[in-house]
Amino acid sequence: MPTTRGRLVAATGFIAFVVGRLFGATPLEQVGFGLIVLVAVAVGVVRLGRHDIGVERSVSPERARPGQPVSVRLKLVNRGRGPAPLMLFEDRLPSGLGGASRFALKGVEAGGHRTTQYEVKPARRGLYAVGPLEMLSVDPFGLAGVRSEAAGTARFLVHPAVERLTLPRDMGEQRSLASSALRQPTGAQGEEFYTLREYVEGDDLRKIHWASTAKRRKYMIRQEETPWHTRATVLVDDRAGSYDGAYSSFERAVEGAASLAHLYHRSGYSLRLAGAHHPGLPAGRGLDNLHRCLDLLATLQARPDVPDPLPAKLASLEAGGSPEGTLVVVTGTPSGSLAAVCTRARRRFREVVVVSYPAHRYGSGPTTMARWESEKATMEAIRLLSRSGLRALVVGPGEPLALGWTTVSSGARHRGGEATWAQRPELV
Repeated sequence: MPTTRGRLVAATGFIAFVVGRLFGATPLEQVGFGLIVLVAVAVGVVRLGRHDIGVERSVSPERARPGQPVSVRLKLVNRGRGPAPLMLFEDRLPSGLGGASRFALKGVEAGGHRTTQYEVKPARRGLYAVGPLEMLSVDPFGLAGVRSEAAGTARFLVHPAVERLTLPRDMGEQRSLASSALRQPTGAQGEEFYTLREYVEGDDLRKIHWASTAKRRKYMIRQEETPWHTRATVLVDDRAGSYDGAYSSFERAVEGAASLAHLYHRSGYSLRLAGAHHPGLPAGRGLDNLHRCLDLLATLQARPDVPDPLPAKLASLEAGGSPEGTLVVVTGTPSGSLAAVCTRARRRFREVVVVSYPAHRYGSGPTTMARWESEKATMEAIRLLSRSGLRALVVGPGEPLALGWTTVSSGARHRGGEATWAQRPELV
């Protein structure tokens, strides 16, 4: 098909040919005829060419973090018997990746190949689709072109941003025996067996096994075998009502859940991830289980909470939970009903922690007064959780989860009260 330039040239040639014929201007008539023939030849070159371009696309890495460059590599091979003309490519990209990628390649000889690549930087988590890739073969003058789809779509995941957390000091003794490096008897004492594992921040330095540390050139901790079954359940509250339309509040909650999943994976826990609506994933250990959890969190969306699915979900978790397990509930604005169901969960789980990202702190609420009322309700729910023996943490915008998480110990039942929030300038 003629391009815009080709149509203009053909129209000019036709007018010149007609004018030359009417007024007997032979040179003008010849020029017009030549322009028409040139466009016809260009159409024949691109439509009747013997080239056959195949495109292979690869995306690396297939799992990325927000802001991490993702490389899209294209390998083009001419499988035909003739050279390919100039080719223009356009790869369609979603809005979060910047629109579209356009580039040009000069003619590829028969049996030849070309390789090109470009980078995109996703701004936030999600499932991204790159493509389809459209190819426009044009003649050297740009008068005619044939558009075709050279490659389909390729997808990659962007995991939520992860903060590096450490286990609270009083939970340092409960790491999984499965992550131990060695198992040895206690020697002449004739007591229980113990295990050796790598040092993790928060461990008791008095339990460093110096002989193994010198041999392995990294700190090793002596850990007596205990009955603790280090299991952790992270429940993400994916009820839309908990976030009251505050998109950033829900995103921070998802990032918090991803950080906790990464923490328990590094600490050797058996990790289970679930949502109030989403059925979640079964408990498991290892890198594959962590990838499955982060894959789920990459695409998790809040859903309407009518009817409220949280009590039923917590009841099902209690039924399959271990008395030695840890339950972390990551939510938006806490409520009295949430405090009640989490308190009941304490009968089954040894440790229950609630991490809250209140929606009003992230801009939700029509007026300052409404936001203050929401803050009062939030702190009342937090106090109810604390009186019930649960640990609670409130995280506001600009506050890292790691800062508050290190204080979640038996000596600090909750963090993030009215005084901290009252200093925010937009409420003065």
